Amino acid sequence: MQRTSLPRFLGTLLLVIWAGASPADEAVLDEFPVAALRGHMEFLSDDLLEGRAAGSRGYNIAAAYVATTFGRLGLEPAGGDGSFFQHYQLIESTLKPGTGEVAINRDGASKPLAFERDFMMGGSYLNERAEVTAPVSFVGFGITASELDHDDYRDVDVSGRIVAMFGGAPESFPPNQRAYYSSTREKMRNAVARGAVGVLYVYTSDFLERNPWDRVVSSYAFPGMRWVAQDGTVQGSFPEIRAAALLSPSGFASLLDGTGRTPAEVESQAQANEVGELEVPGTVTIRRESIHRSLTDKNVAALLPGSDATLASEVVVITGHLDHIGIGPEVDGDTIYNGYYDNTAGIAIMLEVARVLATSPQRPARSILFLAVGAEEKGLLGSDYFAQSPSIGDRSLVANVNLDMPLFIYPLADVVAYGSQHSSLEAPTAAAAEAVGLTLAPDPMPEEVIFVRSDQYSLVRRGVPAVYLSAGFTSSDPDIDGAAAFRAFLSTTYHQPGDASGLAFDDLSARRFTAMNYLLVRAIADAPAAPTWNEGDFFGEKFGAGQRPSE
Repeated sequence: MQRTSLPRFLGTLLLVIWAGASPADEAVLDEFPVAALRGHMEFLSDDLLEGRAAGSRGYNIAAAYVATTFGRLGLEPAGGDGSFFQHYQLIESTLKPGTGEVAINRDGASKPLAFERDFMMGGSYLNERAEVTAPVSFVGFGITASELDHDDYRDVDVSGRIVAMFGGAPESFPPNQRAYYSSTREKMRNAVARGAVGVLYVYTSDFLERNPWDRVVSSYAFPGMRWVAQDGTVQGSFPEIRAAALLSPSGFASLLDGTGRTPAEVESQAQANEVGELEVPGTVTIRRESIHRSLTDKNVAALLPGSDATLASEVVVITGHLDHIGIGPEVDGDTIYNGYYDNTAGIAIMLEVARVLATSPQRPARSILFLAVGAEEKGLLGSDYFAQSPSIGDRSLVANVNLDMPLFIYPLADVVAYGSQHSSLEAPTAAAAEAVGLTLAPDPMPEEVIFVRSDQYSLVRRGVPAVYLSAGFTSSDPDIDGAAAFRAFLSTTYHQPGDASGLAFDDLSARRFTAMNYLLVRAIADAPAAPTWNEGDFFGEKFGAGQRPSE
């Protein structure tokens, strides 16, 4: 096929997107050679970078690589103070070995639970020593959702008590509410508002089927982090909660001894919002000592100014996390958790989209911010810092397109656009997919509440319409079960040393997915009006204009 020039194709495409049709042209794919994508991924996931843990030497190398690439493209530094880097402070906390303790106190005796077998805990971000002894009340999922007539604290006074709760949200919740109320932040905020002083967290049986307890235990090998404001406030922490721990199935069973209920019964009742009063006999002691370390981390930010004198003050931000989880427990002789797909794939796409946009003779009308964020693996910390302290001057953020772990391990037939259904972003997202021969698929894993687990949610919480694009479950090769391949990656490779160079990689899928991102960003940037939340949308009403979460 004869190659059409990109500017001419782009003008055609934008008309097609607004008209709802689908062009058949390979010109846009030609702008994204797979060698460039794979080159970025190979370097950023190399052992030299030691897994790019937040604040580490390897992460700093990765940040320098991204900043140098932005500079070579002629993009403007947008991290603040004329730099590509937006710095922020982190506090790292690890549990001091041998100090984690959970004990059940009944009938004048104290029964200690076994660390790792019965419970797990990390360090405190606030205190080097923390302890609480208090009676325990079970509060279902720990959720108050008035719009669903669901209140796990109904008729339960937990003031001065430890609350035990399941993670996640009831399966009966609609997808939007299930995602929002599954957030640990919301659960903790609700517990604090009710006067709780400690938390015992319990995973549901469904969660543990997908994430076995031994894998949960291994995840605690990596230290936790929070970002610290200039006044010293540790963000995302709740000083009212003196101590917390995670119970295993055996630990939960021990907690319920003497209540007359089994773990399965309590979980079933929690799903139905019928737990009622469930107070554990005696008291529980939670105790720990923590080791703290201060670190400096950074986001990497670059701006492509818009061409329209009016619309240039509006910014479309492309995000992707640059960090992974670093060096950890040995698996098959390997200790480096390289994060090849998670998320050098997203960063590579960002860099190539930046290249094509920066070198296009037709600069987008709105400004575009390319933001490689840090410490996503520690709880969306870099994106949360940026969302609360945007480094874009007096410009306004109008939309976010997020890139996180797109998988190209089989030929893609569809993509999932998490969050697009909440705003006017849905139509251009579907058109961009169609333009490159892909279709949009619904969320194939609603139980994973993915919409609140990646960096777009930091922007959503500040009122910005967002979409997070991911590979769908459908393979275009009838001999390959895409869903099985995706789930196998999650169960055996995700957050493991095996997420490294050498994995299956479908070249055409990578190019299509990258081109789709480019077309979507360009369509948003050149559209006559900025994206808007859909009328009556759950997230729009929670976080839209004039509605900001209390921190």
